[in-house]
Amino acid sequence: MSWTDIEGWVGENAPVLHAALLPPSSAVDLTDAEESIGYALPADVCAWWRRFGGIGETYTHWPLIPTMWQPHGLTTALRLRTLMSEAISGIAFTTLGEEKDYEAVALREPAGTPCVDIWLPAWLPVAADGSGWELFVDLRGGPRHGCVMEWDKYSGADSEPLWPSVSAMFDDASRSLRGETGHRVVFERNDFYWA
Repeated sequence: MSWTDIEGWVGENAPVLHAALLPPSSAVDLTDAEESIGYALPADVCAWWRRFGGIGETYTHWPLIPTMWQPHGLTTALRLRTLMSEAISGIAFTTLGEEKDYEAVALREPAGTPCVDIWLPAWLPVAADGSGWELFVDLRGGPRHGCVMEWDKYSGADSEPLWPSVSAMFDDASRSLRGETGHRVVFERNDFYWA
């Protein structure tokens, strides 16, 4: 997985970020998370969170995934999953019954199917832009189980998946950090951004 490459890049180029990295999740943490959310986590997500616990510094945004995405550790992912579900519930439907019926139909759709009106319980955030957009792993069944999709705070998850997996997302990020794509990292004091 390219997360190892990203970690190496952080250690060499972003010492303030490196110092803010939190301890990784344990196998017990991951098992507890799966029981809590009711869905199995893809193997690449588990492997990543066994290496990465999140970023402890909350006053700086480090977009390790071009061009704006800061990755979440497991603890943050679980907290945001609950927050997103609670924040969006009750907005698009007249009754809770209508919302639950819509949710039941959407949960039967295969992973990667867009859904705009609610945050599904089968979605687990993996990165954020810091202003209301989220990347999430779709844990519904089907051939695209584990794909990475975008939640837009204005239009929901209205697009096809951005990556087929977290591993593919990190492969792209790793290539970008090595300068192999059209993205370029710009350092500014202890921060960086993408140009």
